[in-house]
Amino acid sequence: MGTIQQCIFCKSTTNSFNSVEHIFPESLGNKEKILDKGFVCDTCNNEVLSGLDAELLDFEGIKFMRVMNGIESKSGKVPVANFPNLKIENPNKDHIKVHLQTMKHVRDQSDTGFKLDFRGTRKMDAKRLKLLARSLYKIGYELVCLDHGRDFVLSPRFDEVQDIILGKKDFSGYILMGSNEKSENPRVSYYPLKDEQGREFMAFDFVYLFVRFIFDMERREALPEAGTKLERMTVMKF
Repeated sequence: MGTIQQCIFCKSTTNSFNSVEHIFPESLGNKEKILDKGFVCDTCNNEVLSGLDAELLDFEGIKFMRVMNGIESKSGKVPVANFPNLKIENPNKDHIKVHLQTMKHVRDQSDTGFKLDFRGTRKMDAKRLKLLARSLYKIGYELVCLDHGRDFVLSPRFDEVQDIILGKKDFSGYILMGSNEKSENPRVSYYPLKDEQGREFMAFDFVYLFVRFIFDMERREALPEAGTKLERMTVMKF
């Protein structure tokens, strides 16, 4: 009897399944957290999920830390981090280069230094926050599958989560963004909580290098107001 093949996202049993699925993008150095062939079809893997991985890799905080630490992409190259007035690169993984591109956002701070504008070249609006959230939900959902199995994540409980990750349903929610002690490898811890009606949902804590995200993909209701800072964390609502 052959191994069961069913995509945990689109639920197809007839698409091709020629690839393993890296739960964290390979370009974050992930070589361990992997779903075997048969869990994610090639269509979902190479299209929607690939785009969500790219969105996470393009997040300014993560790209900046990848440059600073010389983390290579799948193609073996360290990315370049572009900001409105500077470019940062580390091509040989041992010498960081900073190139000023414009003085527009450089402001004098003292006689010995100046302040740089580290905002990204893309606006962090609700549309982009939703893409980032979907990329995090994808990781959380796949980790739950790795820990609890295909049948668990294919239960009706996660139908909405699957549609959100695939971009089939609009949604609102939040991400807590902040900094953390350095973690060389990407990791996520999660634990069950209950809402006011006693329904279970899972809270996730994502850490990579100095970047930290806290989110949940089922309830998606932020407790504090947007912009609130909680122990080095900022609430981002969309």
